[in-house]
Parts: sequence; structure tokens; C-alpha cells
Amino acid sequence: MSDLRDRRARTAAIDPAAPSLRGARGRPRDPKVDEAILAATLDLLAEEGYTRLTIERVAARAAVARTSVYRRWSTKESLIRDAVVSVGLAKQPEVPDTGSLHRDMTSYLLDWVRFRRAQPWATEILAHPELKHFLRSGLGADLTSGFRAIIQRSVERDELPPHTDVELMASLPIALVHHYHVLSGEPVDEDLATRIADQFFGSARQRGHPESLRR
Repeated sequence: MSDLRDRRARTAAIDPAAPSLRGARGRPRDPKVDEAILAATLDLLAEEGYTRLTIERVAARAAVARTSVYRRWSTKESLIRDAVVSVGLAKQPEVPDTGSLHRDMTSYLLDWVRFRRAQPWATEILAHPELKHFLRSGLGADLTSGFRAIIQRSVERDELPPHTDVELMASLPIALVHHYHVLSGEPVDEDLATRIADQFFGSARQRGHPESLRR
């Protein structure tokens, strides 16, 4: 409780809409308030789920006035989207550049699976089709950006043919991970990441085919 009181006291000092400062209007938005709200949103999404998450509960967790949230986000869906993009995905793994499609994809996919497993809100998003649909357009490019970079570099190195559908291939790892999780109900682990990299992004010899990737 003392931690919560301390946090509320700190937020009141920076939040122009906090109860003790209701009369202070016209001040510019403080990014610290935004950060507190977005972090609280992800915490509640993971702890209590999408259905129970409300603007009011987010405001209480962030120790800000409810109007501070409503001024920035009119719906909880838009709030969740910004929280996921700005906070949840802010520390995605670095994209390796080893000069090899298979090595890059193996390393990145392993890191990405570990990253995904460490985000407790990810499972909640996948469990609600309406939320997943709402977030799809805003998250697609962010989720596949690292895979896209790996595929594009491989095309430029002539490791993949010039007519390669970069966007389609970039979406494949995430699609396979999601598909596996939904159908099997099993947690996604490093073994699955390695299997995907070996099967779909290894050399022709590694996949057991004599044909070259360039054909």
C-alpha cells in the first residue's frame, strides 16, 4: 500500500488532471503520465485479462485521474494497441546479420520465441479474436520487421532468388508459431524455433533436397 501511495504522490506531481490539480488546465501532456498508463495497461491485461480491463482500472493502477486516460484514448482497444506497440514490443530482439539466412533466422527466431514467452499479455491477445483482429493492422509490420530484414538481406546476397515474396516469407515464422500454439495447446519453445528455421530457412542440403534455393 505504501508503494501505491508513493506512486500516486509522484504521479500527482506530473499529472495535470490528478484530483489535487484539477484546476490546472492547458498544460502540455507529460510523457511520464503516458508511460505510467501504458505500463499499467499491459500489467492489467496480463494479470486480469482483456474482459476485466477497463479505463477506470487502468487509471487506478497508474495512479492517475480517469480523465487523463480518456483524453488520450477513447477506447480500451486503442489503449491496448498503443501499450503493446509502444511498451510491449519496444524491446524486441536485435536482428542479427551473420551473412547466412539460416544462421540469422535461427538466432532471431530463438530470441523472438524467448521474447514472446516473456510477454504474459501475448496469450491474452491471442485468446480474444476481436482484440486480435483490432490489433492486426497496427501490429503486423512491427512483428514482422525483423524477419523482413533477414529475408531482404538474403535476397540482396543472392542467397534467395530475386522474385522472393519477402512479405510472405517474413510472416511465415510468426504464422507457424501461432498455428502450432493454437492447434497443439503446447507452449512455444526453442525446439520449435529451431525446427522452423531448419525446415524452411535452411540450405537445400539441410532440408534434404539436392536442388539449389536459386532455382
